[in-house]
Amino acid sequence: MRFDNLSRKIFHSIFISSVIALAILVSLSQFASAQIGVDNDGPSFTKITIVEVDEVIFVSVIVRDLNGFNNIFSVNVAVFDERNEVISRVNFSQYSEFNSTTYFPRFSQEEGQYFNSEYSTSSPVPIAPWNPENTETEIGLEVIFAFDKFAGDSIIILCMDMGEIPLTCEHSGPFSADYTPPPKFDDVAIPISLSTVIATSGALFMVYRRFKNNKLARAVEASERGK
Repeated sequence: MRFDNLSRKIFHSIFISSVIALAILVSLSQFASAQIGVDNDGPSFTKITIVEVDEVIFVSVIVRDLNGFNNIFSVNVAVFDERNEVISRVNFSQYSEFNSTTYFPRFSQEEGQYFNSEYSTSSPVPIAPWNPENTETEIGLEVIFAFDKFAGDSIIILCMDMGEIPLTCEHSGPFSADYTPPPKFDDVAIPISLSTVIATSGALFMVYRRFKNNKLARAVEASERGK
């Protein structure tokens, strides 16, 4: 009995110490996350829709970047015919040059025709932040490309960020108002705080299981001696 009480106290001490250490690590990682960007995280699409309204085709692209919507450099839309030749290619960029820090959003038709600048828009959109402590900048951006109605076969959408090594995400599919592609999410590195929780929880579970197994073994041994 005395040994059991001692073991229980040791386990409780280890558990409490681990929880305190975990809380400190989480706090430090959240503080760091609020101060710096997210390395190696590129943009990813959260929703893409193609709809036709009054002879105008709207291609709505919602993309998110954990470093903020203003870390997205450009979104490019290209529509192809059945021979895989470009019918229309339109680029949206948030800066005049890649290394620029001056916000200057604009659309430009790179190839073909049909682009309708009057109905084309861009705006930040609220998306649940990955880190509730870092909410100064929206991480979502919606870009709506409008086209005067025409027939196309396929579409490719390419988005690029402004990292030291630019990261991209790409969508390809049919160009149809009847088709809505599913959301696509790129792999995201697990924040330090979450990975620490996972690792520490696993360690605590192993300690607890070892404690229970030892206790069970002692109970069986005592039972055998009593016989």
